[in-house]
Amino acid sequence: MIASVLTQGQCQIWWAGPDDRTEESMAVVLNERELGRAARFRRPADRRRFVTGAWLLRTASAAQLGTSPQDVAVDRSCPDCDRYHGKPELKGDGAHLHVSISHSGDRVVVALTEEGPLGVDVEAVPAEPVDDLARCALTAWEQAQLDALPRHERYEAFVRLWVRKEAALKATGHGLRISPTEVEVSGPFAEPALLSWPLDIPPAHVRFRSLHPGDGYVATVAVITGESAVTVAERRALPGRTTRVTDDGLLVAA
Repeated sequence: MIASVLTQGQCQIWWAGPDDRTEESMAVVLNERELGRAARFRRPADRRRFVTGAWLLRTASAAQLGTSPQDVAVDRSCPDCDRYHGKPELKGDGAHLHVSISHSGDRVVVALTEEGPLGVDVEAVPAEPVDDLARCALTAWEQAQLDALPRHERYEAFVRLWVRKEAALKATGHGLRISPTEVEVSGPFAEPALLSWPLDIPPAHVRFRSLHPGDGYVATVAVITGESAVTVAERRALPGRTTRVTDDGLLVAA
């Protein structure tokens, strides 16, 4: 069992690994467009991460909606082109459920809530210098925060800043169509908060919660909720070849 039905004010975080299940056992719940996108990945590792994320989104959502994973109406239409790579949205009866997906290395994560639009991001801590990445992603104030740290601490510190920016922009659906240099967040080892950005949504309405992806990774979720408080429940999808939703709405991996 990996999750129960959402409670008021809750955001559920579901973790899985791309090697926990066979690709074939996960692909059976994907729709035609998802399968087509999966087939276009050149690297098997990238394809497995995508398939795992699509499977986990459908299976986790089905547990909330009381339906089968293959019947969850997921739309990934892009507002800028005809490619099927936009922010996932649930249509029909699931329109009240907000969802987000991220993956990096051997971590795949799905976030779900009814409280408001959300974005989740997980990133592996880089092993190489982050100076070039930082110049493209950080504001002057954030760069100063990074420069004040010993060099060996900057790798994780940069990723802490990055996941907050990306999670917030994924929550609005803009993604990196807005430059991360236009988004300023709190210092890397301070309580995560959005300080400023070019959107009309007040920064205080974006609530961050730090997640626990394990050693070598950093992750956060951002929920746009206004004044509402948000609690987070993290679960792991237990390895197995098949899953089912029980009569009381629980997801069981066998």
